[in-house]
Amino acid sequence: MSKVSRRNLGFGFATLAAMSAVSPVLANPTAPVIAVYELTFLKARHGDTASLSRFISLNWFAMDRLAVQQGLMTDYRLLISADGAPEWDILVIDGYPKVEGYSGVAKAFEAIRAAHTTIPVIGKTLDQLGEIVASRRLLPG
Repeated sequence: MSKVSRRNLGFGFATLAAMSAVSPVLANPTAPVIAVYELTFLKARHGDTASLSRFISLNWFAMDRLAVQQGLMTDYRLLISADGAPEWDILVIDGYPKVEGYSGVAKAFEAIRAAHTTIPVIGKTLDQLGEIVASRRLLPG
């Protein structure tokens, strides 16, 4: 049996928790079908999770909202680590209606991105507030 690093174990537990938060068992039968989830793990610089979270809400989610309206995405959400995981602070989960995920809508999403004006938080943008430390692509079970 191979050794599992604490980092991979942490991402594994986070992924399990995230998937339970976005279970394919739908309470609303009219909700869109999600073919794939793409998870992005971020680490806040200087422990400022609140500012990084606000930046994502003001910028990423402004674009995601339009993508959902256009049928490019089905869902998006942000989760914050409750236990202060050393590897990551914030998890962004995006749902897509087709198994290609973001790569299948990249051209259309880039038009949304080009029209978006970045809103800094405390005068800072993403690179100054945090960094993407991992990403995962998951299929619903």
